[in-house]
Amino acid sequence: MRKYLAATAALTSALLLASCASTTDPSSDDATTPAETATTEAAAPTPTVVEIVQSCAAFYDGEENSLAARVDATFPLTTQEVTEETSTELATTRDKIASVQRFADVELQEDLNGIKAPFEAALSGVEVTTDDFQPSLDALRAECTEAGYAFAS
Repeated sequence: MRKYLAATAALTSALLLASCASTTDPSSDDATTPAETATTEAAAPTPTVVEIVQSCAAFYDGEENSLAARVDATFPLTTQEVTEETSTELATTRDKIASVQRFADVELQEDLNGIKAPFEAALSGVEVTTDDFQPSLDALRAECTEAGYAFAS
């Protein structure tokens, strides 16, 4: 028993001494110099933002397989009871909108938020408000037209 107590005391002492070691002590394992610290700090990455026309293409291109068509098809699900099946559809639509939004120009962010909001609300189980949905869709279309995006006929 004394053997185990002695071993525990020795281990505790070693850990205590290791934690008290100076960071400027050259014998310390985790000592770093100011030059090392400066070189390991990375600059904050610059967010990638694509042109408005590219975001519009990501939303509208693909005819019946486009995100715009998916939004139109799944929007009615936002006001229904969410089931396992509809949850997957709503989440997929929300995530696809978010993927376009992630790289979209700042001018499109608010519109995409308005489009995505009913899907998020339905999935969160909060009251779904659709007041901003259609105006956001209309504003997105207007901004895409203004940017020169060529809608498919």
